[in-house]
Formats: sequence, C-alpha cells, structure tokens
Amino acid sequence: MRLKRETIQYSSLGDTITGTLFLPGSDMLSGALVICHGALDFRDNYFELCEFLAEKGITALAIDMHGHGESQGKRFHVDIASWVADISSGIDFLQGHERIDPEKIGVFGLSSGGTAALECAVKDPRIRAVITLDATVRPTVNLPEKIIMHILSLLGRAKLFLTGRELRLSMIKEFSKIEVASDLEVNRNWGKNPRVLEMWSSWPMPGSEESVIVDTIDRVHMVSAPTLVLHGQEDRIDPPETATMLFEKLTCIKQLSIIPGNGHMGHMDRNKARVLDLTARWALTHLDSRHHQAAGKDQPSSSEQKQGTMPGENVVN
Repeated sequence: MRLKRETIQYSSLGDTITGTLFLPGSDMLSGALVICHGALDFRDNYFELCEFLAEKGITALAIDMHGHGESQGKRFHVDIASWVADISSGIDFLQGHERIDPEKIGVFGLSSGGTAALECAVKDPRIRAVITLDATVRPTVNLPEKIIMHILSLLGRAKLFLTGRELRLSMIKEFSKIEVASDLEVNRNWGKNPRVLEMWSSWPMPGSEESVIVDTIDRVHMVSAPTLVLHGQEDRIDPPETATMLFEKLTCIKQLSIIPGNGHMGHMDRNKARVLDLTARWALTHLDSRHHQAAGKDQPSSSEQKQGTMPGENVVN
C-alpha cells in the first residue's frame, strides 16, 4: 500500500488549526510525530520530511501553528503558549485516530517550533520522544536589539489602544540579509517565495518577541522524554553553542548531533538527508514497538547507541 496523505483540521484554544497527515502504507498501528515549523514559516516546508517518515513507518502530522499558514489566529504572531496548545491538541487528534498507537506519539520542532516542542514536553507526559532542529531556547538578539524590540512593542501597544490597529513593520530588507541555510540556492528561493515575503512585510509588534527572546533553557531539565538535539554547524541565526547548552541541561535520554554544511533550516539545506535520517532513527527507536521487538535484547539502550557520522559531525550521547 502507498502512503496516505490528507488535510485535517482540529480546534486549539477555540481556533482552527490546519495540518497535513502523512500515514504509512501499512494498516498496522504506527507511532506518530507532530511536526512544528518555526516563526514566519509554514507546514508545506516539512512535507519532504513527513513523506520520509511515513515511508519508514512513522505517521507525521505537519501543522500550521497559530497565526501561520492556513491556521487561524493573529497573523504571524509567535505566542509559545498558543503553540504548545496546538501541539497538545494535535496529540488529542492523533490519539483518536484508528491507525495510530496512542502511546507512541512524539514531537519535532524547528527554531520556535523547537521552543514549543520542548515547552510542551515539560507539561504533557503523553510526549514519548522529542526532536529539535536548531531550537530557540535562549535569546538570539543582543541587548541593544532587545531594547529596540521593547520600544517597538510599547509603540505597538499604544497604536493598538489608540487606533484599534496593530503595528506592522516591513522587514523585507532586513530579513533578506539573514542566511537561513548554508546552501545559497535555498536562501535565494526562500527570499523569493511570495508567502515568505508576505510574512516579512507584516511583522507584528507586539507579537514577534517570543520568536527571539525566550528562557526555555531554564526548564528543559524537566523534559523526561528521550530528546534528540540537531543543529547546523553553519547556523547564522542561532549558533551551535546553543545546542550544546541545551544538551547539557537535558537530564533525559538524549543525543546531540552538530551537522556540518547546514544552517538554521537543516531539513532543507546541504545535508538535509542527515537530518531526515537521524529524525527517522530516533522516532523508530522510541515510537515504534516493532523496532524494539526486532532489535532484541542484545541491542544497546537508546542512551548508548552510536550512529554512523558524517565527516566533521559532532555526535554526543
């Protein structure tokens, strides 16, 4: 049987969240991952990852987070609490699906999606595995930039109070200078995408602060689900030191992979195949009961497994 793909919707905080569900071809129960994009992003960019997972036997649900893509909510706002609710509601949906094992559900998140994934894993014990890709767990802006954002936020609140309209800034010039990937073609295509340009031209203040200013690093020690930390060695938005800090703070079963040749959006970059492979391996290890049965008693525990590395890759278990 071929994998099945369908558009789904569910409610989160009274708003409709839209997603795309990728089911494996087999009729057997499967584990599942909720796939969370980053700030100023949308679910379509994760379909290649979802198809890869479904082909390996893992269901993938790529969702448009609150305010993004086809989901409802304040346009392009990043509110981590709302995104956490989106993940938990997505788990509710998956647990009610006849093809999904309700005890084998995890979450994958890029950047701010990684923030939400970790914050949700702190609160929701149903999450059995976490995979982060260049997750934002500490501020990615310096003190002067924080001050500027604070001033803009105050101005935005004043405008909203006086006029009833949000402050929306065009950041096309500024954001087009940011390298989202190490691959120049990926950068060019990203900066020309009409949907991306629409988001860049309507940056909300307040509403964007939590995309760059968070303190999630202070709570990740409470994550109990096995966690895979992936990060691009060439990330120009959030340096790989952030991943090292995250890994050191985690107290659960964990693995860290710093991938050379990848920037912030590693699932689309030069070595995206490595991101897809590591993601599928982690999901199969922790979310697929058939994998454990096939592995046998002589296999090492997930905290001890050594996976093959690529030249220059830093892998820590």
